[in-house]
Amino acid sequence: MEELRELVEFMQPNQRLDLKAVALSHVLGLTGTAEGKECILALDFMIYAIFGLTKDSNATIAKDAVLSLINLTAEETGATKVYEIAQQMVPHPIREFNIVKEAVDQIIDEQAVLADAWSMVLSNLSRCESLVPSILDTLEPMLGDLAKAFVNLDYKKKKSKLHYLAPIFCNLTQVQRGRELCCHSKYQLMEKLLPFASFEESVVRRGGTIGIIKNICFDAVYHDIILNEQDNILVAILQPLCGPEEFNDDDNEKLPIELQYLPESKTREEDPDLRKMLLECLLQLCATRRCREVLRAKGVYEILREYHKWEAKEGRDSDCLLACENVVDILIKKEEEIGLDNYKTEVDVPAEQAEKFVQEDAAYVKSLLD
Repeated sequence: MEELRELVEFMQPNQRLDLKAVALSHVLGLTGTAEGKECILALDFMIYAIFGLTKDSNATIAKDAVLSLINLTAEETGATKVYEIAQQMVPHPIREFNIVKEAVDQIIDEQAVLADAWSMVLSNLSRCESLVPSILDTLEPMLGDLAKAFVNLDYKKKKSKLHYLAPIFCNLTQVQRGRELCCHSKYQLMEKLLPFASFEESVVRRGGTIGIIKNICFDAVYHDIILNEQDNILVAILQPLCGPEEFNDDDNEKLPIELQYLPESKTREEDPDLRKMLLECLLQLCATRRCREVLRAKGVYEILREYHKWEAKEGRDSDCLLACENVVDILIKKEEEIGLDNYKTEVDVPAEQAEKFVQEDAAYVKSLLD
């Protein structure tokens, strides 16, 4: 600990470049271990020094400082501590540093070299649900700029990819206010982000986008928005689950136009976690009778029928199989059999019965693996 206190002396903006570089390199190495992070996070003035060096005129110094922040914020405890220290500095007359604004400024600057690194810092911070409301206070006026940077793949002149903007947007939708902003016509975030649910070049970008859809699907308030006449959100959910299979004319006419006559080269989402998330979206949309009827009318059962064959034949993922069957079990029933308008508000499952369902699901998954 005493060694770290001494290092801070050499991590001041006006120090010699070689001394700063050596000291910060040592600190960056420490952030790669749990013990090192714990020691650094215990010293507020060390965090102040790292903040200051993120603005250093030397590119290597600035980069190592931001990389240190990425490591320090990788877990919730560290992210919370770093954010709290930064918040204390916002009104400070000498050490002012708004970490959210700094990250966004770097992300939306077309010439910024460290935009990707800063997006990872902001992704780590926003992953903590307790911090999201405060982050949104700073972020909301800049949402439009962030969306513009995200959707324009040629936006950055320094070859930054900005893939981690997708997890940032996803993290914001953990809270009601974030979901409202994402669906608000002012920003049209959902409309702009949806195409990236099938973005082949980056699983991070796909996963963040699918996570946004999932968070919104889990809030029944938005089900009418999701299942609107344009079908754009439903298509974003279904397209990654579709393969090259051909349907007969009657089944094909049910499908949204974008999903009809897909090419023979069409492949399904390769990541099982993302496939499961998409299936969970559909399950949430089965909550009400109106939504179930829309899903049936749009050919969701027919798509899942073919998807299930593919998942089962290839022996890919038992969790995805079970998630698919949960949706199909609802859609194949007539509404008279279901007898409920809304699963979420009308079903009261006793604790012992809920435990039985969990055990039955676990047994089924085990049988598939045996």
